[in-house]
Amino acid sequence: MVDTARARQLGIVHVLRSRTTVPARDLASRFGVSERTIYRDITALTAHGIPIQATPGKVGGYRLAPESALDPLTIDSDHALRLYVLGFLDTADQSASAEERARTAGVSDSVQDVIRRLAQRIHFDTADWYWRDEGSGHLPVLRTAMLTATALEATWRTKDGQHKTGLLKPYGAVWKAGEWHMVAAHPTGAPARFRLNLVDRLHPTDLTFAYPEDFSVREWWQQTMEDYGKGDVRVTLRVAPAARDELLRLSLKSTSRVHEHDDGSLTIVLFVDRWEWLIPLVTSYGPDVEITEPAELRTAIVAQLRSTLAVYDTTVPTGPAPPDGLPHDDSRLRTTHGRHPGA
Repeated sequence: MVDTARARQLGIVHVLRSRTTVPARDLASRFGVSERTIYRDITALTAHGIPIQATPGKVGGYRLAPESALDPLTIDSDHALRLYVLGFLDTADQSASAEERARTAGVSDSVQDVIRRLAQRIHFDTADWYWRDEGSGHLPVLRTAMLTATALEATWRTKDGQHKTGLLKPYGAVWKAGEWHMVAAHPTGAPARFRLNLVDRLHPTDLTFAYPEDFSVREWWQQTMEDYGKGDVRVTLRVAPAARDELLRLSLKSTSRVHEHDDGSLTIVLFVDRWEWLIPLVTSYGPDVEITEPAELRTAIVAQLRSTLAVYDTTVPTGPAPPDGLPHDDSRLRTTHGRHPGA
C-alpha cells in the first residue's frame, strides 16, 4: 500500500516536473508538512537517483536537474524501477485499485492520475526466463527501512546451508540477474550483499542509524561486481567463430584479455578465484568453446561430458540426427543466466 510519505514524495516529483524552481516553503505549504519534512523527502528521492538539484539564494529552491529531467509524458525503465522500489507501483494489495490506495493516502487527483497510469502500464516480471520466481516478499519491509534508516533483524542462509541471524543496517537494494539483492552492513562491519530469496526473516527494529553520506550503492555495487570472482587462476578459452558474438557479450573483468584472430575465432584469458562455475557454461557450447588451460578444468569438463554421454549412449539410435552446430540466439545465456554455483 502507498503510505503518505511515499505519496508525498511522488507529488514532489510531479510538482518539480512542471515548474522550474520550487522553494522548500512552497512545497511544505502545498503538502501541509514542515520544511524539515520536505528536506527529508528530497534526501530520500535523491538517494534513489531522482535527479533533484538544490538552488541556493533568496529565489532558490529545488528543481529537476536540467541534463536528465524526467519527461512529463514518459518514464524510462530506470525511473520506473526506482518508483517501484519506493512503493508507488506495488500492487500486492489487490483489494484496492491504485486510485483507492492513493486516495486513502491523501494524494491529490493529479498525482492519482500519475499513479493510475504507471500501475496500468508498467509491470515488473521478477521471474528469470525459464526459472521459477523465487520472490522473497521482503521488498516492502526493506524499502521502508531504507527510507527511514531503520535497522533490521535478519535471518539468512549462507552458501554452505548454514543459518545466521544478525542486526543489519540496510543501505540499498539492487536488481540483478532476475533477483533482488540487499546491500547492508552489520553494526560494526563493512557493507555486504544478501540475496533476498536467501533471507528467511527480515523484521524492522526500533533502532535507527546514520546513513553514511559518502556511500553510493551504485558505486559500491559496481566495484563489488568487478572484484567478485577475480583471482590468480588463469583460464584460457579457445572460441570458434560460431560462438564469437555470444562470448563477446559476456561481462568480463578488467583483468580479462580478448585476442581476435583472422579466421573469426577468439582466445579469451580469464583470471578467476575458482574455475568450477565455468563447467556448465563451457559445456553448453559443445565444440565451439574449448578450455586450453588449466589442465584440471579440462579434466573436469571431460568427466562432465562423459557422464552426460553415458545417460544418452544407447546401442539403438533414437530420433533424428542433431542439427549442425548450436542455436545462434541467446537461449543458452537465458538458460544458464546467473545460475553458476556461488552466484
